[in-house]
Amino acid sequence: MSDAVRGGADKAEAGATTKIVWRPYHVYIVGLLLLITICNYLDRIVLNVLQEPIKRELGLSDWQLGLLSGPAFALFYSVAGIPVARLAERTNRARLMAAVVAVWSTMTALCGVAQGFVQLLLFRVGVGMGEGGCLPVSHSLLADNFSMRQRGMVMSIVSTAPSFATILAPIVGGLIAQHWGWRAAFIVVGLPGLLLALLAWLTLREPRERIEADAPAKVEAKSNSTFLADLGVLLRNPAFVMLVIGGAFIGLAYNGVTVFTVSFMMRTHGLTLGEAGGVVGLGGMLGLAGTFLGGVAADKLADARGRSYVLVPAVGGVLTCLFYGLAFAQQNWALGLPLLLAASVAYNLKNGPMYAAVQNIVPGTMRATGAAVFMFGATVIGGMTGPLIAGGVSDSVAGRAFPAALGAFHAACPGGRAAKGAATEVAQACAQASAAGLQTALVVVSMGFLLAAGFLVLGARWLKANEPAAA
Repeated sequence: MSDAVRGGADKAEAGATTKIVWRPYHVYIVGLLLLITICNYLDRIVLNVLQEPIKRELGLSDWQLGLLSGPAFALFYSVAGIPVARLAERTNRARLMAAVVAVWSTMTALCGVAQGFVQLLLFRVGVGMGEGGCLPVSHSLLADNFSMRQRGMVMSIVSTAPSFATILAPIVGGLIAQHWGWRAAFIVVGLPGLLLALLAWLTLREPRERIEADAPAKVEAKSNSTFLADLGVLLRNPAFVMLVIGGAFIGLAYNGVTVFTVSFMMRTHGLTLGEAGGVVGLGGMLGLAGTFLGGVAADKLADARGRSYVLVPAVGGVLTCLFYGLAFAQQNWALGLPLLLAASVAYNLKNGPMYAAVQNIVPGTMRATGAAVFMFGATVIGGMTGPLIAGGVSDSVAGRAFPAALGAFHAACPGGRAAKGAATEVAQACAQASAAGLQTALVVVSMGFLLAAGFLVLGARWLKANEPAAA
């Protein structure tokens, strides 16, 4: 831990009441990690904005789009996260952060030169492998610089990154794609991360180096600990297990919904790519309010056990399920829009508190590992399955909704649209079936938010913070 913050955290652990002052470096580290995390999410979700033109040019199905956003990213994101987290427990986290940012940014830019589905798939795998190390390293650094009662707000600040990325994705991705094509959009989105990687290398500090002289035994124990031993400690903590399961269902619902939200607005309500992207961007702006509200509420309501850090996300899960379910069931766009925006606020209530909960309940010697295991559940179970379930349900329902007299849906509607020169009747049937399939799929996957809330409430029963809550 660093300077005054370390002193404040030590007093908190002793049960004392103290006010911790932010020094300029503490403001800087939060700001830099926020920018890095924005790049992390922007490089990840820009595909969601660009997938309709990609689908038309490459002739892809919804299932293939789900594969690009789901397993191709999530599996390798999660697999890479754990070894990077183990490195973070032992090596210089500033250097490690710089390396992973450089990797995923390069791979994002390369997506712009992909000539087919297989190449795009491989580059998305590279993006996932690079981005997998971001959150474990970032959260470990933040937890070592701030005490428990600060982490809700600190994590919420950095967790505004998805909202900022959601705002930027349609602006950077959608507008560039409209003027210069989807390939240029990938290149423009990927390049800024290389500058942030250089800043991280040159300016971030490793807090562990400040305490090695004062606590050599702790550092040595950390270095000798095995992953299986640490994993056993985590899995014997029922609160952590419930948090991981809850995060997995949130990841399933969120990834399944967001991957196809732009496509839903274009197919069901006839919006253009720019208009649909604008709605997503507006939702991101409102999501900032939800993120800050969740962090403030969790910190203010925290007791000695820190239960508010899981109960606030549980409330958000119930509201998100309700708003999304109603929004996707609407045929009237005037009614669906405010419900989509309300869902953005409710969903983002969980951002800071859930990440803070992980850091609050895991031992201090396995902060990065705890974050990586949590993200493994949220991305492997959630990120892999959500888009695939949504895409599979969409294709299945669309096939059944397409009139049998006109043939098979996938043959008559390649890429979800009628082939060139097809009869007007076929074109209309393709559009209606494609819209109906996606609408049903999004209602189905949004139920995952409700299941997540149930597991988070269960986790609150066993939750016990690893340090007292300082005032």
